[in-house]
This record gives sequence, structure tokens and C-alpha cells, in this order.
Amino acid sequence: MPSDMKERIAGKFAELTLEKSVDKITVKDIVEACHITRQTFYYHFQDLIDVIDWSLRRVMEELVEKSLQMQSREEVMELFLGSAVKGREMIRKLLSSQLREQTERLMIDSIRSWFQELTDRKELFQDVSRADAQVALDFYTFAVAGILLEYCMKPNVNIKRLSGQLIRLMEGRLLKEA
Repeated sequence: MPSDMKERIAGKFAELTLEKSVDKITVKDIVEACHITRQTFYYHFQDLIDVIDWSLRRVMEELVEKSLQMQSREEVMELFLGSAVKGREMIRKLLSSQLREQTERLMIDSIRSWFQELTDRKELFQDVSRADAQVALDFYTFAVAGILLEYCMKPNVNIKRLSGQLIRLMEGRLLKEA
């Protein structure tokens, strides 16, 4: 039941972001929208940033599980970028709020944990030193975070094309356009 309540609270927060500025959303707004007590809210979350953090982690857990079922890196990248594009309005609102710094940190941490989980489960980077694996993880984390912020916020991003470009870049095989 607690997970269901967490989902309900997070869902209401997401709905409220469509109606008003993130900076104007309060715990009271969520409590009233969910028809729960403040005590119930605080039983599940410490504050609004905790709601955002929990929501991002849930999305990343789902993405990891789905991506492990996929055959190609392009499919995995398309899944990830598609999820970012789907949530771009909320991301845009969070990044234009007073929670920008915390949101960026949460995004970076979520992307890092996504890459870490994928590399652990697929046993990647086993043939490189721990230090080199960490640098590679950092590089891919910040590269993808930057791409998300730059490209996925655009209205007409071609996810399939961008995914292919990113995978080719990661594999060191960018193609010269004809």
C-alpha cells in the first residue's frame, strides 16, 4: 500500500505541474488533491524534492528493466531518449524553477545509476581498470545529460536518428554524411 500511495502522491504532483508553476506547488496542494492528511504525505516523503527524486528513480528502474530485454544499444538509447522527450514538459518546468540545481543533480544521479546498472548487469567494462571504468561512466553520464538538456527539450527531435548518432559516437564510428 505505501508504494501505491507514493505513486498517487507523485502522480498528483506531476498533474499539478501541468496546471501551475513548480515554484507555486505546495505540500498543501498535493495533500488536498490527493485527499490525504499532511501526516500521510510526510510519512511517505520528506518534501517535494523527495517526491521528484522518488519519481525519477522509479522511471529509471523501469527503463533499466525494459532496456535489459532489448537486443541493440540503439533500442536502449531510443527507449531512454523517448522517455525524456515524453517527460520534457515536466523537466522543462522543473529546470525553470527554484529547484533547478536539485533537479539537475537528480537527473545526473539517475542517469549515472542507469548506466551503472546496465554496465553491472551486462558485465561491461570488465576488461578495464576500475579508474578507467569510472571515467567512462562519468563521461557517458554527463554526455547523455547534456544531450537530454539540449536536444530532448526541442519540439521536433528525431529520437531514432539521435539514438543512432549517440551510439555511433560511443562506439567511435561516426559516419561522414553524403
